[in-house]
Amino acid sequence: MVNLIIPDKWQQDAVKFLREGFDVVVQAPTGSGKTYIFELIYDALKGQAIYTVPTRALANDKLAEWRQRGWDVGIATGDLAENLDAKVVVATLETQKARFLRGEGPRLLVIDEYQLLADPVRGTNYELILSLAPPETQLLLLSGSVANPHEIVDWLRRNGRRVELVEHRQRPVPLEEVMLSELPARAPANARGYWPKLITRALIADLGPILVFAPRRLGAEDLAISLASALPAEEPLVLTQEQSVLAGEPLGRLLRSRVAFHHSGLSYAVRAGIIEPLAKKGQLRVVVATMGLAAGINFSMRSVLVTGTHYQAGNFQRQVRADELLQMFGRAGRRGLDEIGYALVTPEIPRLHEAFPSKLRRADPVDWPSMIAVMGEATGRGEDPFRAVTKVATHLFSTRPLLIGVEKFHERIEQSAAGAVAE
Repeated sequence: MVNLIIPDKWQQDAVKFLREGFDVVVQAPTGSGKTYIFELIYDALKGQAIYTVPTRALANDKLAEWRQRGWDVGIATGDLAENLDAKVVVATLETQKARFLRGEGPRLLVIDEYQLLADPVRGTNYELILSLAPPETQLLLLSGSVANPHEIVDWLRRNGRRVELVEHRQRPVPLEEVMLSELPARAPANARGYWPKLITRALIADLGPILVFAPRRLGAEDLAISLASALPAEEPLVLTQEQSVLAGEPLGRLLRSRVAFHHSGLSYAVRAGIIEPLAKKGQLRVVVATMGLAAGINFSMRSVLVTGTHYQAGNFQRQVRADELLQMFGRAGRRGLDEIGYALVTPEIPRLHEAFPSKLRRADPVDWPSMIAVMGEATGRGEDPFRAVTKVATHLFSTRPLLIGVEKFHERIEQSAAGAVAE
């Protein structure tokens, strides 16, 4: 049996522009089917496509998904490089930087979640690669959380590119806010703790399955364990022997109770091979994920709960941004299964009105290591490194010129050359 999915009008428009040779910037809500645009043009690809994603976990997920379809797919994530000459290579963007510094590029570059252009750490690499993309490399930029996509289009057009913007504002499943404290259902007597009590009430009120975002790994695991012991008994999930061995304990025990935690500390095989497929099939009542891995979540559930305003990112604590909230709440509502998705809230945690697209701005004035790399590549080609770096600076995402510091030097050189010719 083949599942036939008819593309929406906006998806058809994006495919049409790509086939006509345009770069395409797509702005559409999380879960609406942006990736499907690329999948529709796979058979028509005339060269290699590099499909970049924000996280290694998501890259592995796409690799497995597309290989199951029989596609020719490789992967490049820094720690893993395999089948790099494939028709499609799923990658983290940073692995492609050296290629673009050399003036090379694939036939098609897809940047999924291009709002990372404004990320204070990774944004400079996104900006540089888009600035250096050769004319023969077509661009497909995807996001659901950018407030100013037209400015991205204008920037690319200033760099001489032919670009079209495709916008789709309507969510595939409408989203409503539910105040957990106002639910009439009572929590079971064995529910202990603030969140377990509220989450069990939401499940009893038929708001499940629920995707919960917690600030830290340990907190996610502890909450999942508390929920499994508090939830009313339900038919246990039967795991295969392979799944039981792979999941280990305590995750295996949680899964049998139809509860799971999901974070980057788990192996790809556990995340993408066990938890995510079970979540997509509706076999789990609750999945507790970490906020830091929100961009790598590749499934939706009926309801979403964000339990904090800050989360741990490496050694740093970060405040949840509005566009990150939009992405997390965007995982509420399963297309084809739910008529409405629910954002579960309390007065103390992020509310639905706090989730909105962010206006992209440059992350930093000048990324000097990248500029030095540009100069090094130019020197290797026998070109003037100062001219090369000045040219790149004019192509960066800015409405005003960014000064490198060698502009006056070149003006004097050019004036001297002009004077010598005149004599």
